[in-house]
Amino acid sequence: MGVIGALSEATSASEDALRLLLSVLAGYPLAVVHRTFFYNKTAQIQQIFFVTVGIALWYFNCGSSVIHALLSIVAAWLITNFMRGTDASIYAAHIVFLGHLLFGYWHHETDTYDITWTTPFCIMTLRFIGLVMDIYDGAQKPESLKPDQKLTAITDKPSLLEIAAFGLFFQGTLVGPQFTLSKFRSFVGGEWLDAEGKPPKSAFLPSIGRFLAGCTYMVLHQWGQFWIPDAYFNSDAYNNLSFFWRWSWVTLWFRLTMYKYCAMWLITEGASILSGLGHNGKDATGEDRWDGVRDLHIIKWETGHDYNSVVESFNCGTNTFAKNHIHRRLRWLNNKLASHVITLGYLAVWHGYHLGYFLLFGVELGCVQAQNQLYALIKRTPGWSEAISQPIARPFIWLFGKITISYSMGFAFLMFGLIKTKYWIGPVKSLYFIGFFIYFVFWPILHIVLLRVLPRHPKKPEESSAKSAEAKKEL
Repeated sequence: MGVIGALSEATSASEDALRLLLSVLAGYPLAVVHRTFFYNKTAQIQQIFFVTVGIALWYFNCGSSVIHALLSIVAAWLITNFMRGTDASIYAAHIVFLGHLLFGYWHHETDTYDITWTTPFCIMTLRFIGLVMDIYDGAQKPESLKPDQKLTAITDKPSLLEIAAFGLFFQGTLVGPQFTLSKFRSFVGGEWLDAEGKPPKSAFLPSIGRFLAGCTYMVLHQWGQFWIPDAYFNSDAYNNLSFFWRWSWVTLWFRLTMYKYCAMWLITEGASILSGLGHNGKDATGEDRWDGVRDLHIIKWETGHDYNSVVESFNCGTNTFAKNHIHRRLRWLNNKLASHVITLGYLAVWHGYHLGYFLLFGVELGCVQAQNQLYALIKRTPGWSEAISQPIARPFIWLFGKITISYSMGFAFLMFGLIKTKYWIGPVKSLYFIGFFIYFVFWPILHIVLLRVLPRHPKKPEESSAKSAEAKKEL
């Protein structure tokens, strides 16, 4: 039995999970090595260091399956150098990278969440698709680009070495974070260094803080795994509970399960801050900002009381990719709902084939639509906004919102966290498909009724004039 096997037995963790955790933790000593020996070297020397370390980490976790990463690096170089700026490059990126990932899912998905070469490869998939899109933008006329595209557009062709370093960078190749080539170039180019051209010491405290927060979440998750194992939701003990307690246990399990993602993102971010990738310029007081690759906003995640707070605080890197590279590029549809549906469908496919992934994003869509409709009703109804803005009402508004999103997400996550339909269908039945009923039956009917019966603010004269002017233009 090897060292990893012995540690696995001692900690009751799988060998694959333990290897991944050790690799993420290795980001801290590797960041120290980079800060000490490589930060002031040429881009090529830094890139060789990143590639060497990245291949070693991949091999440690995936063995010979590192070939999948190496093939994709070559494919990314071919697409960005020989198909630059063409529509065909976008299609090729999705066929090659997303198709490769889906092929891996097809051959490796089982009844449980497995850590295989597809785990880091899903990160590489989005990174290289984003790279191709950014290089596509760089080949277009600047005046045709939107502000978000101008920030990430790449006008020159990256070398094979640079693409390899970008894909294998040790603090982003296994579990994220997502970042663009323009940011990576700023990091390699030393734009994060202080006035003396040295790594700023201001990174230490934020790095330690994120590391400790990640460790806290990891402990809470491990405790939750022993307290509420996944198998509990198909047991007689669970089924004998009342409806309220069944839903409550699901909600608590959901929070504790999500903490494993929180832990990995925070630990990785801490290492990214230490190396300098997390640098994000200066704040209003001239102090260094270290939130450049933030995947979790802890306070907003824990205290947010609407779905906007969830999207803005959790898995930020992937959400930013989806917003900038999928949702905003569907402006030509001129339909926000259609763009939202396609974006969520894209993310569901990226996660894999399981039905639960698609149902989770479907419930998310229903939640967000219901929230937007509720907010619109509040805005148009006289006295409603004034009533809920009163200080005495705010605690009740927060409590209502927090309970609503927690229980709704808990229900939806059953179909994601338990993976296979045969495992989640029983618990979902025991909750009477409540999430689907609320957001796709009850609320749409109630919304129609409220639209008809609630009073609304009278239209302002300027609004009427503006609408008349728009109507005349259309005519």
